[in-house]
Parts: sequence; C-alpha cells; structure tokens
Amino acid sequence: MDAFENIISQLLQEDGFWVLQSVKVDLNKEEKISISKPTTPRPEIDIIAYSCKENLLFLIEAKSYIDSLGVQKNDLVLEHDIQEGRYKLLTSKIYRDVVSKRLKTDFIEKGFINKNTKIHFGLIAGKIHKNEYLEIKKIFDKKKWLFWGPEDIKQKLINLSKKGYEDNSVTMTAKLLLKNK
Repeated sequence: MDAFENIISQLLQEDGFWVLQSVKVDLNKEEKISISKPTTPRPEIDIIAYSCKENLLFLIEAKSYIDSLGVQKNDLVLEHDIQEGRYKLLTSKIYRDVVSKRLKTDFIEKGFINKNTKIHFGLIAGKIHKNEYLEIKKIFDKKKWLFWGPEDIKQKLINLSKKGYEDNSVTMTAKLLLKNK
C-alpha cells in the first residue's frame, strides 16, 4: 500500500465512501485476449470507493507525483485501443470496459454491490502540471468522473484537521500540521 493512497482513502471515507485499496482484478484468458494482452498480470485498481447513497462505485487512479511534473492533461485526453501509459484505466475504453465488467461481476458475486450499481472512474492527483487543473477538471466533469487536484486534497485535509480526536496517522498528521492555521 502506498502512503498517498492511505491519505486519499481516509479523505474518501470522510466524504462518506466505503474504500478498498490496491484491488487486483482477476481477468480470465478470454478477457486478457480481448484487451490484446493475453499474458498481462492481474490489473490493479489503486482505490475503489463506493457510495452507498448513490449506489455508485468509483475506480480511482491515485497519483501523488509530488516530485515530478505532475499529471499532464495531454496524457489524459488521448484514447487508446490497447492500454498504454500511466492512466490505462482512464485512456482505454476497451480496457476500462473489460476491467470494470469483470470487477462488477466479482463484486456482485461477493455481495459488495448489486446489479444496479453504476461504475464511474476517477483520478486524484497530488500535483498537476502547470495550470492544467481547470482543463483536466472539465474533462472529468464532462464524463461525470471524480477528479481531485492538490487544492481539493489540501482543503479536505484542513477539514480533517478540525475534527475531534481520532487515533489514525492521517488525521493526527493533519492536526499537527494545520493546528494553528
């Protein structure tokens, strides 16, 4: 598990989601062939967030990119037939459809969701390249996908720091860092 994913998972829980991290999706041989990757290992979803209220399941890419250029809009706008790049789930419809269909089937069998549960996608990024936040936000809003950038995360951490005592590392760190702000 990744530290950034732990923070984001806590923030999603604060927003009312039930959360799973690092979920492997067991594609069968036919599904792997349909995405043109017959020998691919099991795909892994960074974070799955379920809203009971909306009966909506989000498959989320969580990218900190703190010490890099950050998420770049151009990496998100191209649609690929065969998944490639950092955002496979977000940029390949075929891959997205196969992975989400398999995951939905598995989750229904386990009783986690029901057949009426809708699946959407999302990206939560600790850093966005230059001033591309609004452009990326528009792309995600148009698709009705979840998108949080650094300022969204910061505001959610500020809100978390104002809560009562909780014995978990994310809440305690937010309280320590934002105590006098």
